[in-house]
Amino acid sequence: MKRRAFLKQGGLAAGILLLPSFVKAAVIGARRRVIFVHLQGGNDGLNTVIPYGDSRYSELRPTLAIPKGQLLRINEKWAFHPALQSLVPLYEKQQMRVMQQVGFSVTENSHYHAARIWQTGCLEGQDCNHWLSKDVMVQDYSTLDYREALQRTAKDIHDGTSARVFHTALDGFDTHQFQRVHHDRLLAEFSEGISGLVSALKASGQFPDTMIVAWSEFGRSVKENIRKGTDHGGAGQLYIFGANLQQAGIEDIKDSFWQEDSEVQRDFRGVYAGIAGWLGISSRLAQVGGLETARLV
Repeated sequence: MKRRAFLKQGGLAAGILLLPSFVKAAVIGARRRVIFVHLQGGNDGLNTVIPYGDSRYSELRPTLAIPKGQLLRINEKWAFHPALQSLVPLYEKQQMRVMQQVGFSVTENSHYHAARIWQTGCLEGQDCNHWLSKDVMVQDYSTLDYREALQRTAKDIHDGTSARVFHTALDGFDTHQFQRVHHDRLLAEFSEGISGLVSALKASGQFPDTMIVAWSEFGRSVKENIRKGTDHGGAGQLYIFGANLQQAGIEDIKDSFWQEDSEVQRDFRGVYAGIAGWLGISSRLAQVGGLETARLV
């Protein structure tokens, strides 16, 4: 870095330190952005980050349970699906968080309507009640090929785009039959895509100011069906990637997880409220009564 640029940057940093705390948060937040990755169709979290230490896993999934010899074991309770090898380094560096039983209390089995709820942060799925204010620039690449969408997102961020929120998607997670054939491949594509995106963000120096959130409109049934697949379920896993996570690692699950429709342990809107706070932007979710804001970074 040239001396003039260094002094200019140093002066800016010193100036920020002298600002009031609420102004300082807004200035710092203005450099931040969040990338959403929609695991479209309803990802099966139980076969993604796996509670292999609980005997109910293999009992309820006699054909879908990943053999213990193939698992990427994290500890005595948890393991990654073997296709998630690319995510292991992020987990080991405490740059990955797995949140359990995340969703909403309203029963919704429609892919479209459930996804709209997640996208808007409104249980009615209405744009007029969007969790983001209208002045926040959003870039939507969710109709593009997954890898292309991530590559464009990384390039936009490197080039200094004013977009604060990015949407991408990987389709195919509605695995009602022969799940292993499809799910294994999708998880490998997801894992490699995230790893490549993080590498690109680190290379451009943007990873500390970027959060990646992988979500699905709902989870899958705990018990496998007769077609060697899973059906629509309730709350599911949420995956967060970042350089300075408040709580990295894998959250524990409650016994209610093993019910037919996994009970909501965390309202997803609380996660969005935490994201908005980190971005330094206002959100209508701050006014939702009884909503617990998640501390993410």
